[in-house]
Amino acid sequence: MALAGIMGGLNSEIGDDTEDVLIECAYFKPQNIRATAKRLAISTDASYRFERGCDPNCCDWVSQRTAQLILETAGGRLAKGCVDAYPAPAEPGEIKLRFAKTDQLLGIAVPADKQVASLKGLGLEETARDGDISATFRIPTARVDLKREVDLIEEVVRIFGVNNVPSTPPRGCVGAHPFDATHDDFEEIRTILTGLGLYEAQTQTLVSGEAASITILAPVALDYPLSSEQDKLRTSLLPGLTNVLQHNANHDTPDVAMFEIGRVFRDDDGSPAEGWRLGIALTGRRFLPFHEGENRDAINEFADLKGIIEEFADQFGMRGVGYERDAKPDGFFVESGSVRVGNNPVGTLGQLSPQLARRHDLKHPVYLAEFDLDLALQRRTTKRSFKALPAFPGTRRDIAMIVPESTTHDAVLASARKAKPKHLESVELFDVYRGEGVDDGSKSVAYAFHYRSPEGTLKDKQVDAVHEKVIEQMRNDLKATIRG
Repeated sequence: MALAGIMGGLNSEIGDDTEDVLIECAYFKPQNIRATAKRLAISTDASYRFERGCDPNCCDWVSQRTAQLILETAGGRLAKGCVDAYPAPAEPGEIKLRFAKTDQLLGIAVPADKQVASLKGLGLEETARDGDISATFRIPTARVDLKREVDLIEEVVRIFGVNNVPSTPPRGCVGAHPFDATHDDFEEIRTILTGLGLYEAQTQTLVSGEAASITILAPVALDYPLSSEQDKLRTSLLPGLTNVLQHNANHDTPDVAMFEIGRVFRDDDGSPAEGWRLGIALTGRRFLPFHEGENRDAINEFADLKGIIEEFADQFGMRGVGYERDAKPDGFFVESGSVRVGNNPVGTLGQLSPQLARRHDLKHPVYLAEFDLDLALQRRTTKRSFKALPAFPGTRRDIAMIVPESTTHDAVLASARKAKPKHLESVELFDVYRGEGVDDGSKSVAYAFHYRSPEGTLKDKQVDAVHEKVIEQMRNDLKATIRG
């Protein structure tokens, strides 16, 4: 048994004790050999050659040459006779070459006589000639690679010399599309977030009805879904990112920080609509396992997510980022809020509910954020401003105060701005305390206020007067009790 044109049979191969040899020389259709070799996953020298075609008229000559080589090298006696089964011999084909077509494709003028001479030199027979317009050539059956006019032109330029064809820049103009600028913005987002240590993920667009229902947007349903787990178009990136966190946790990678840029979809009064979103997901340890120090095993917190958001917003050009806590988070989050640029909401952030985290086999808290990129791109500015390094030293004043538990960091900053303190450079939260000495429903917070003047060193009296206004403003706005 043998595979024709691919591999010979074991019981018919030549060995050391072979005395009688039957020479068989055959031609096989390339399509058949290719199909059989692919189906059986067998690639041999024979299949490689027959797949690409060979001369169907060479069998008689090849068999005689084989017999001659056997007699010369191994001796023996050649039996008389030959069986030739060739009911429909292949006839040489003809191809017409238009000289102007050669000039058009090459971009240069090649004389007609030179084109004809090049092809004749390769063994092609000229059967007809129409002056300097065209010529017809008979193609030997051995040249299975010559099937079209362009194949003849390729032979002409090969003989003429590719190095003789001058290089010219392409003519015309490069097209532009409105999405080009958006694509550049997305690449900038990727650069910023990967620089902050996040990995990019790509999740499925098709989701289950449960995953599509986490937002108030009406999902787009498929008319012919493949399964009930993929019967809706996603309305948010967050369920997909949560599944990626689960996949990593199940493969012993519980510490993950990632992002995704992708489209989400909604049903807009019966018509599908789409928009671009940016999703961010954090869980597990803050630092890599080889990190040294007392915080080596520190777990990601809400502050880590906010830090990534604020650094991203600063680098991307979204100025004035703030937050507003949701009074009643939905079932997806246990705690959530909106991200704003000025007074305009551009995204959400929150902690995944513990029930959903356990369902996804996630041991550590999961923090998620999602931005509406269509809105964010409208709110960003590409302008950059710079200021000189400070020439004079600054001074610091601390405030420790007890405030209601519901008081947010943004509320403290807003109250400080309301006092319009002169020369205030920055405000930093450095301590939050709940426990002994602080009533239930309250918390103790400590802030550092940095003052600096570009005109000279500030005196204590100047700073104290301004700082006292800030303290009084916070007493009134936050119902704060100043400690110490």
